[in-house]
Amino acid sequence: MGWNPGRLQGVHYSYGKHVISSEMPLSGVSRWYLSAALVHLAVAGALILADRETAVLTVRWDALVWLLLVGFVGCTTAGLSLHLFPTMARRLVPRRPASEFAFLTAEASVIVGTSGFYLADSPSGLPGAATVAGLLLLASAGLILSRFVSAALHPQMVGPGDVVTVPLFLIAWGSAAAAGALFAVSGWMAGPGLGWWLAAVHLFVLGHATLLVAAVVLRMVPRSVGADAPKAAAVSLAILATLGAGLVPVGMLLTPGGDSLDLTLWATPEVGFAGGLTALLVYLGIHARTLRRPWWLHLSSALCLLFGGGVGLWMVTRSNFALVVTHALVNILGFVGLMILVMWFGMIAPFQRISHAWTRRMLWILSASWLIGVAALAAAGAAVPGVPDLASTIGGGLLLGVAIAWGVGTIPVLFPKVHPLPGLTSEEIRALRERWSHR
Repeated sequence: MGWNPGRLQGVHYSYGKHVISSEMPLSGVSRWYLSAALVHLAVAGALILADRETAVLTVRWDALVWLLLVGFVGCTTAGLSLHLFPTMARRLVPRRPASEFAFLTAEASVIVGTSGFYLADSPSGLPGAATVAGLLLLASAGLILSRFVSAALHPQMVGPGDVVTVPLFLIAWGSAAAAGALFAVSGWMAGPGLGWWLAAVHLFVLGHATLLVAAVVLRMVPRSVGADAPKAAAVSLAILATLGAGLVPVGMLLTPGGDSLDLTLWATPEVGFAGGLTALLVYLGIHARTLRRPWWLHLSSALCLLFGGGVGLWMVTRSNFALVVTHALVNILGFVGLMILVMWFGMIAPFQRISHAWTRRMLWILSASWLIGVAALAAAGAAVPGVPDLASTIGGGLLLGVAIAWGVGTIPVLFPKVHPLPGLTSEEIRALRERWSHR
């Protein structure tokens, strides 16, 4: 069963053999962000692959977290948000030089943060690294947020799930700016409870990335399967996600010594969101007019959130944080990363200059490789005897391979002047496209 095209006004949106392009192509800044995100992902994969030398899964763990969070997730959310928000708000985002400056400050934050944490072998990084990187992140997120606020004064929204999308976008970018501020503060002092650094990481993951995932899922998945999400469910999920995004970091700061019972209570709304998102996806699958195959990937991503969150709760209740790497990688790569992969293919359609059939096949190849890589990295993080070295090699290799293949398909789409298959003439590419269009 092939995909059929969905429709979002002003967005490339592909769930079938065709890509529907509207009058709003990807802007130059969006292209920069998305291209940079794939470069950062490839670097992360290479560092993990060479973990014996780089120690990014142990001693230099904070450098890898920064590279994945701000470099891969942050650049992806910025690129897709700048592209999607006009559709979400039903308003054009004004063109301003602020977007270019936001990209430059974001990239500077990635470089300063990653190199600073890597060279120092400690959460605080080189003197001033966390502060400078955090302030750069704050500036970048603040510039994007200011553009969205000015464009969304009176949004026109349709559909039961759409009522929450614009508020979630705005809260998500506000959370990114707040996380940048907390990262900056972590360079000066450790902070109360579990510290400013961990609070900032969780605020970025839960308050920024997770809220954006919720906003897009509540809008995109119902349209792709032809079933409306109940308005009460959409609003409830938005409330739970917002509460969880704020309460988990606050709980980490206010809970003395990381008390397990108190931290579990602070995390209750986030647990409700994870369970509710999974339940809603199951509901949409049951009531779908046409059950699209990407629905299974969305559901797999939600299950990763349940698993990763469950590992986190287990660590808190046992006061045993040995699985922190597993917890982080399953949430960042398994939940957020897989959602990004599916949404990227849905809205940008990599490989479309070769054939849409090839795009569909590559989504499944890369998704399967991604999930295997996440499972391997989760095993490496668990430090099972005899497993970490092999698992990190498999996970890092697959992550690097996915990033390269992903980029090979995406760059020619983002930049039309780039030849999609060097060495082949336009006639040979056309023949290849015709061959795959019937498969």
